[in-house]
Amino acid sequence: MSSKTVAFLAVQVVLIYCAYRAYYKDDTGQSLTPEEEIISIWEERIKLPTRQFKKVAVGLNANVDLIVKGSELLRMLNISPGHKLDHHELNSLHELQEVFAFFLAKGSGAERNFANGEDFGKMVDAAERLSRADWFIGGNAALMAQKIITTFPDTQVQLVGPVGPRLKSLLDQNMQVPQSSRIDKDEVHMILEFERGEKWGDHQAPVATRFITSHDLSNARMDKLETLFASLGSFQPDLVILSGLHIMEGQSEDFLKKRLEDLAGNLRLLPSTVPVHLELASMTKPWFMKLIMEIVLPTVSSLGLNEQELAFASHATDGPHNTMYKEIKGQPEIHKVSDIMTWLLKTYSYGSKNYPNSKLTRVHFHSLTYHITGTLNVAWRNERAAVAAGTRIAAKQACDMKIFDPTKVDIKSPEQFKLFTGDKLRSFNQSEPVLSWKTGDFKFCFSPVLVCKHPLKTVGLGDAISATGLLFSEYDAKYADQS
Repeated sequence: MSSKTVAFLAVQVVLIYCAYRAYYKDDTGQSLTPEEEIISIWEERIKLPTRQFKKVAVGLNANVDLIVKGSELLRMLNISPGHKLDHHELNSLHELQEVFAFFLAKGSGAERNFANGEDFGKMVDAAERLSRADWFIGGNAALMAQKIITTFPDTQVQLVGPVGPRLKSLLDQNMQVPQSSRIDKDEVHMILEFERGEKWGDHQAPVATRFITSHDLSNARMDKLETLFASLGSFQPDLVILSGLHIMEGQSEDFLKKRLEDLAGNLRLLPSTVPVHLELASMTKPWFMKLIMEIVLPTVSSLGLNEQELAFASHATDGPHNTMYKEIKGQPEIHKVSDIMTWLLKTYSYGSKNYPNSKLTRVHFHSLTYHITGTLNVAWRNERAAVAAGTRIAAKQACDMKIFDPTKVDIKSPEQFKLFTGDKLRSFNQSEPVLSWKTGDFKFCFSPVLVCKHPLKTVGLGDAISATGLLFSEYDAKYADQS
């Protein structure tokens, strides 16, 4: 058979396959919607890794969340709609209104410290008088720990953070919480949710999300840092997950630098075979983000963050597209996100020029409409399944559904996009919802999110995404030994 004949037959096979996918049908003979096809492909391809994490230690921030509708709470406090303005921290109820309006209009989730404890107390008192006010597990660490233990019941999970009596009662009964991690009174965080299309004065929310604020002393001082590392010797985890650094932002620069150095020093003492994941959250001070990247980032194996945090990290350290932080509206362009991720890995990962002994080998980016993971190819496996599992859990949790209902979700991923600067323009194809590519020693995986049409709960989505993606990932301990 000639080479031309082989080539011709190969083209015919591809065309037949594409036609089949275009008219892909279910068991009843009905054509599948794009959402149904993506769900079907996910179910086929999302598989757990050969070697799974069995013992996971999680810290450091834990609290209870009091979730309310933001506009109802402000009315209860006799606050009227007004100007929108961001603040690094809140000192009054007037500033609360301005920040709430700012992020509602922007359609972005955010978190700010409430420095005025008296006014924060008024917020909590008012929230408890609302007809719709719910208590939930709060804090990135506690949420990630809860997600892992309820989704992966064969995994042992230990949570270390300031765990008060209400939080302890909300946690899964199998969660291990050392006695040294307990506190007498819960730290409370206020979650002000707003729906897509909701109006506050002249401002309207383009998407559903939330604004978080707290007057949290235990987490702001990272009180349980030493408790966490003291507990690891007896627990012997094969994965460590950290979060909550953003809560410290209101502290002095000297205090922050000292606590970050304490954290990094303890991380360097961990066995190289135990990967450490750091989950970031919303911050406002560029110098603080820069300290985290320079002091802590080289001591962790994996990093999780969203579009605000990714853009802010590049802004704080003069990375690519570093004006995107101020310009971003809605979902960021895919190629700009992957450019920043590539820069992060090249700058801060193992073997880099400035950080040759860095442990960083993985970055997981998550946004409302798509996720991307970037890894040092020899260090992590099963990342195509991991990124798909993360996007799948985002839709299921937002819609609060145990079984996927395709009528409750929409594809919001761009129809045409570039995967990185210099890439060709691509068209989205629901028949291949997980894309992968390589840049040097790094492998990237992309998957769209099926966005919930009417979200029931927006809090903790990023934590659920990162935790799920991690548990579907496989870390190569042999690589760690060699490094």
